Parts: sequence; C-alpha cells; structure tokens
Amino acid sequence: MDKFDFFGSFSSDLPISVIPGMTSTKKSSMIQVSQKSQPPTLPPDLLIKIIKHLPITSLPNFACACRRFKVLVYDDELWEHRLKKLGVWKDYGNGDIMNAPVEPLYVNAKHTVKGKDNNKFNDDSNLFEFDPLASPPASPTTPNNTGNLIDFALTTANSNSLIPGLPLDSFSQKSRSSSTGIARSSFKKIYLELLPYYLDFKHRRKDSRLFKEYNDPSDQSKMLARLLSFGKLNITLDSEQINNALETTIEYFENSALHHFELAYNAQNISEMQKWATILLNLNGGLACIQVFIQKNSIFFDHLYDPMDNFTCLSISNLGELNYMQMTEFFNYVEEEIKKQALLISQIFPQDADVFYTFVERVVEDVIIEYISIFLEESYKRDIMLYLKTVVAAHQRCIHVAKVLWKDAKPGLTKIRAEDLIYQMFEPFMDKYLKEELNYVKIQSGEEVEKWNQKLINKSMEAQQDILNNANREVYKRNYLTSFRKILNLPTVRSRHSSPVQSSSNISRNKRNSAASIASSNPTLNISDIQSALSNAKLDKMQQMLSLETALQMVHVNKDSLRRVSSFTGYPDKMGYRIKETLESIFIILLQTLGPLHIKPAFNTAIKHLGDFKSDLESTSSDLAPLVEFFELVHIADLIQQMVQVYYDEEMNKFIDKTDFLNNCNKEKKIFEKILDESVAAGLNKGIQVLIDHVEFILATEQKPEEFKPANDDSFDLQPTKACIDAVECLSKHTKLVVGCSDKHTLDVFFQEIGLRFFGTITKHIRKFTVSLSGGFQVISDLNHYCSFIISLHQPNITPYFIALKELGNIYIISNAHDIGAFVREADRFNGVLRAEDVYEFCQKREDWIIIKKEVDKELYGLKADDCTIM
Repeated sequence: MDKFDFFGSFSSDLPISVIPGMTSTKKSSMIQVSQKSQPPTLPPDLLIKIIKHLPITSLPNFACACRRFKVLVYDDELWEHRLKKLGVWKDYGNGDIMNAPVEPLYVNAKHTVKGKDNNKFNDDSNLFEFDPLASPPASPTTPNNTGNLIDFALTTANSNSLIPGLPLDSFSQKSRSSSTGIARSSFKKIYLELLPYYLDFKHRRKDSRLFKEYNDPSDQSKMLARLLSFGKLNITLDSEQINNALETTIEYFENSALHHFELAYNAQNISEMQKWATILLNLNGGLACIQVFIQKNSIFFDHLYDPMDNFTCLSISNLGELNYMQMTEFFNYVEEEIKKQALLISQIFPQDADVFYTFVERVVEDVIIEYISIFLEESYKRDIMLYLKTVVAAHQRCIHVAKVLWKDAKPGLTKIRAEDLIYQMFEPFMDKYLKEELNYVKIQSGEEVEKWNQKLINKSMEAQQDILNNANREVYKRNYLTSFRKILNLPTVRSRHSSPVQSSSNISRNKRNSAASIASSNPTLNISDIQSALSNAKLDKMQQMLSLETALQMVHVNKDSLRRVSSFTGYPDKMGYRIKETLESIFIILLQTLGPLHIKPAFNTAIKHLGDFKSDLESTSSDLAPLVEFFELVHIADLIQQMVQVYYDEEMNKFIDKTDFLNNCNKEKKIFEKILDESVAAGLNKGIQVLIDHVEFILATEQKPEEFKPANDDSFDLQPTKACIDAVECLSKHTKLVVGCSDKHTLDVFFQEIGLRFFGTITKHIRKFTVSLSGGFQVISDLNHYCSFIISLHQPNITPYFIALKELGNIYIISNAHDIGAFVREADRFNGVLRAEDVYEFCQKREDWIIIKKEVDKELYGLKADDCTIM
C-alpha cells in the first residue's frame, strides 16, 4: 500500500516534508493502516466553515497539511466571506461576481496621499513561507496587481493554473468549477494595503502612521472604519489587543468630530454640519451625530401646547361635531416643524442615512404620543362619548401628519413607510378604544330597550285606537322606509346632551309634512328632527308593544359607532383584522339587542295575551283586541326587519361579503330573521286558534235554531243569517290585517290553516241544528256565503272543501227518501272531501229523519231491519 488518506487522497510521490514533523519511519507505520479502518472524510462545505474561524496567519500552515486543505484555502468561498465582512463584496443575482466593486470601496494610500513612503508590504513580499494570497505565476496574458480585475478573471478562468503543480482528480475538479481566484486576489490587495496601518496601532494611537499620512479628516474616518472592519477578521494572534487600541482611537476621533458638529449646529453653519456629519457617517454610521442633531431640535422642549387646554376651548360646531381647536393648532405646529426639518436634513445628511425617518420617529414617540396620551386619558375620565370622539379626531390628525410626511415634506418618506409609522404609533391606543366602543354600543342599545320597557310599564290603559286600514298601513310603511333610507345617509350626530326622543303623542302629526319632504329640505338633521319627521307617518297607531323609535335610536347609535370605527380600516396585519371584527361585532350587537331583547319579548307578551283572551257576550268582531294587537305587532316587526335590511345594505356592505355564509354578521342576521319568523309563526298559530274560537263563539251565540227550522215555511228569505255574516266579517277583517306583514308563502300557510279550521268549525256547527226542508235553503245561503269568502282568499287548496259544503247543503232540500239515499251514496260529487258516512251523519239532522230513515237505509244497504228473519 503506497498511499495515505487523511481527509482525502495523498499521493506517495509527493515529498513527505510538506507535512511538518513527519519522518520516514512515521510514514512507513502510517501506511500500514488498513483502508477499512479509515475514518469517514468530512465534506468540503463543513471544512470551509471550520477554516473560516482560523486566523489569516495560520492559513499557510493549514494549506501545507495536505493537498485537499490547499484546495480549500484557495477556494473563493473562504475569501468572499472575508470580503463581505469588510463590506467590499456584493452578491449579484446573475452571478456576475467579476463586477464586484472592490477598488472604489477602500482608500488606496498610494494614489490619494502625496509624499507617502513606499509600503514595504508590496506584491512581491513573501509574508510567510507559503503564501495563500500569492498569485499564479505571471504569464504573457496575466495582469499585474494594478491591472483590471476583469482581465485578471478571464486569464485565471483556467482552473488548471489556479494551484500550480496540482494534479487533477474529481475533488479538485469539483472545487475549481466554482473558483476563479478573484476573491482571493481582491482580498490580497486590501490585506497588503491595510496591514501596515493596522499593525501600527499595536504600539501607537494618536500619533499612528495613519494620521501622519492622511491629513483630511474625511480620509481618516474612512481608513479608521476600514481598519475596524479589517481587525474583526482575526488577522493576527494579538488582534484583540490591536482592536482595543483602534477602538479607543476611533472613540477619541468621534468625540472630536461631534464637538465640531455641535459648534456648527449652534452656529447654524449648514456646510460645516454637512462636512462633519459626512465624516461621522463614514466613521461608524453617524449614530451619535444623528442623535445630537435630533436632541438639539427645539420641537422637543420649546413648544407651549398643553393637552388640557382642549377642555377649556372645547366647543360644538354648527354641524354638531366637536371642534378641537387647541389640538388642531398643536398638530399644525408639528407639521410645519417637520417640513422645515425635512429641508434642513436633506442639506446636511445624505438620503441613504435615513435621518428624516429617525427624526420623525422621535417626534412621534416624544411629542405626539405624549400629547395624545394625556388628552385621551383626560377625555376618558370626563365622558365616554367624548373619549370615543377624541380618539377618532386624534387619529385623523395623525393620518394627516402621515400625509404631510409623504406628500408635503421635501424630501419625505414613502406613503407606506409614513402610514406604517403612524399606525404603529397609534396602535397601543386601539385596544382600549375598540373595547370601549363595543361596550358603549352595548350599553346604549340596552338602555334604549330599558327605556321602552319602562314606558310600557308606566303606560296607562287607553282605549283601543282606530285600526289603520290595510292600504294606509302599506303607504305609511313605504314612506317610513323611504325616509329612513334617505336619513341613514345624512351626517347625523346624536348629541350626548340631547334629551330622549319625544313620545309620539307630543309630536305634530301633519300628514302633509311627510318624512321624505323634511329629510330633503334639511340636509343636516339631529336625532329629534329625524324622529319628528318619521312620526308624521302616523305609525304610532301600530306601536303598542314594539317601538320604531327605539329601533331607530339603536340603529343610529350603531351607525355612529360603525362610522367611527370605519375611520381606522386602513390598519394592516392583525390590528386590521381586529378592526374588521369590531365592525362586525357592532352590527351583531344591534341584531342581538333588537331580536332577543326587544322583538321576542314583545311577541311573547302578545302571544300570552292571545292565550288569555276569552270571548264573551259583549265581544264583537271589531273588539278582538289581542289579535289586532298581534297583527299590528307583526307589521312593526316587519318594518323593523326592513330597516335592518336597509342598514345592512347601505352600511355593512362596505365591509363584508354578503355571499359569505360563514361570516359572523351573515350568520347572526340569519339568526335574527329566524327569531322573527319563529315568533310570527308561534303568534299566528295562536292567533288562528283565537280567531276561530271567536268565530265559534259568534256562531254559537248568534245562530238561532228557528233560522234553520222556521215555524212558517213561507217566512224565510235567501239572505245569509246574521251569525253567518258576522262570522265572515270577523274573519275577513282580521285576515286583512296580516296582509303585507309577511311573505307570500307564510300568508298562504296562514290562510290555508284558517280555511281548514273554519271548515271544521262549520261542519261541527251545522250538526248542532235540526234543519227543516225550508230551513235547508237558509243553510245553503250560509254555505254559499262561507264559500265566497274562502274563494276571495285565492287558496285553491282549501276551496274544494267549501265547494263540497255547498253541495252538502242540497241534502236538506231533497224531499224524496230514495233520492236522499242515492245522494248519500254518490260520494264522488264531494271530490273525496266528504265520505258517505259523513254525508249520512249530516242527513240525520233533517227534521223528517225519523220518517225517512228506513227508506234511506234501504236505498243505501238494499235491506231494512225487518227483512232479516231466522230460518
């Protein structure tokens, strides 16, 4: 075995002396190692990471260890890493590393300082026995060290000449494929240039070689900055000591430059400030210089604006908006100072230093936030409504500051940076504001409901008001919704000092002054004007248990809150989502208050009244108060639902997607509509039963037996009886009340249920009386009147029932017993509504039934009882 592997192949024909300390005896013993016991080799990437931590002075010895280490020391990645630390290397997206700006980014003393001694560490110096920074042997096409880097890259692109005498193998070929030698050559130039100045700081500081050869403070600052970066590369074994001396020198230099900058600032000498600012920026980024410039600005200690002055000058403008004059003056002052400082900063500092942003950030933190914090805290202590309005007003002024930053200040910030700065500044106030806004809406909505409930408790018993006819009711509802839609878009403001809405009895009810005309004639209305305008629709006649005034108040409280919060919709990221959720929660509070707390209790009370209602002898068709009350309640609830729908379409459409069925607002709106539908359905079911019970009472009390069994056969007429007329009038009057308060499907179900229950009531009612032959004509007249009413409901599903009843009336005017039996047997004429057994039962109510019973049974069954004999 003639080869030895240690992190790679090592050829036996190479001199053993390349590995320091190795003798021939050691070689022979090492060669005996079996290849099977060799440790696994480390990948090149890991070795490169290890080499990066070695001092530069140790790299020659490391390269002499083996051929692979030599390849890695020559690798570009190692030298690019050091160039990046020096700040003179850039990663280009297209991989064109040959255009790396090396020469312009460090000071070449040979060409910038006159009278300078030649540097003994030149390109021909051999710093070490093996120099990893040495260039390949010169060739006719290889440039010297002062040549063009691009030409040098082209001539060294041949990887075979990268390491002279190195044989080719797979590892070497792979390593050379990504190495051109440019990075190593570039670092060599910087290394040879900076090393003497760096080593000089080992013994000297203020009188170092750098300050003797460089007289311009600007060049001195650049060289000090380069040397500081250079020292971080672990140049020598005692780099830490040299770096400490260098940092101390830089500190002295920085203090001196800051002193000159302050003198120039006090004298307002812009050219001198620019000079020393540039020197400090080149030295270490100029952070201390920027801080001095900002701290000396008068805006941080000279302004005389006190947030508490707003409360002595707080006034109400003509539009009903709070006018913060002192706050306006404060922000105007800040904006003017920002414009002035933007111009001054552009004259002193380069734009890349971003000093204007740092200055504005400090103004926001130390001036604006301090002012706003005190103002909002005091507003919160005084009144919650004042606090909510103050937050919005302060935010609008801050947004205007952002507009000044990106639009008016020259040069200014970008729009995104300016707005993000303001949003970030105002965000700490948002958590409390959003919480208080929700609490305010919830409390105000609850108070409106409590006011109405208290009004119901204190309301004295009054006589039943006149019932609006159906046509007028629909006209009033349309006028109300039209006015509501117009007024919803007006800039209405609900004053925190305004008194509760006046009761409907204290407001003029002039029908000629409609709500729409008032809304169009007065573009700026307060809440009392709105209430007065809408009250002209005379819907107060319908408001017995539900209040449109209460619903309107709640909608306007909700709308004002919604518009306040919507002024913050520009916030990005998480706060933007929170604001959107708050907008949805505000609308949800309206639905949850109107539905479960206002509408549902009203329906429960109305249904209870319906259940407690008992018809008596004094009751008439027009005195069914609980049913009238319920139907009017349904109309008010329908109008409130339409108001909510208008509000949803006009306001919430801006913030949510109506087609998103997973949205909380859409889900809560469905729940609200479900509560209303279930309440109406439960009330209608109870109302139908009450109505039918009342019709039964009318028929039972007004229908006289002699009307169907007159004593004198010639005394009857063909007009319906009074009981029939009153029953139909009661049904007709109350069914008309529900028209327009629900959808067609609900009305159809309602009418069909009334028809079916009324059919059962009539059949049960007729069975109570004995009908004579002449009284049969009266029965037919009543049945015809009942059928006409049912036909007027336009419900084809129940019309056959009453047509069958009309046909049934003929059984009382047939005189022949055989014809009666045939009539009973012909069940087809009733279209399945009545069976033969049912008809037979009605036939038994004939006055002459005892006489004709045998003949009818014989006709029906073919036999009579006497015909049966036992043999």
